Amino acid sequence: MSFPTPVPLVLLGQRVEVGKPVSESLRPEYEVIYFIQTAEVAKSELPKLLAGQEPIPATNDVGTGNFTQPPRVLMFGRGYTPEFVQELKNSLAGIAQQPVAWIVGDPAKAPTGPPGPGYIEEVAKDAKAAVEKWAEEGLAEDAFIVY
Repeated sequence: MSFPTPVPLVLLGQRVEVGKPVSESLRPEYEVIYFIQTAEVAKSELPKLLAGQEPIPATNDVGTGNFTQPPRVLMFGRGYTPEFVQELKNSLAGIAQQPVAWIVGDPAKAPTGPPGPGYIEEVAKDAKAAVEKWAEEGLAEDAFIVY
């Protein structure tokens, strides 16, 4: 099994001012198709996205809106806890037609204030490395990864 190019990714974060540059830093390997800012929207729209359906229109300009392929990666920022992501993953099991990587930022690495220089690039680099490791393992089943 292999990834499409670019890999469709849904980014979940709380702030557009972080999500937009993270999205740009993930290119060209990944395409952020949709940016989710709240747990409520994650719960309502991820089932649609995983099933290959269009979500409600985005309230921001971070994602491309290209829903021709369902996401293979769901990338949660450090404002979401690994426990929340694991519960959400469990509740949505079986919806996606292909394995999905659920990656969540390590809360211990979250900045206490505005992100400093190099933070965005480091987040993108760590996320790419986490997904690449999953790809090397064969992409055979869903993955839960803390990066």
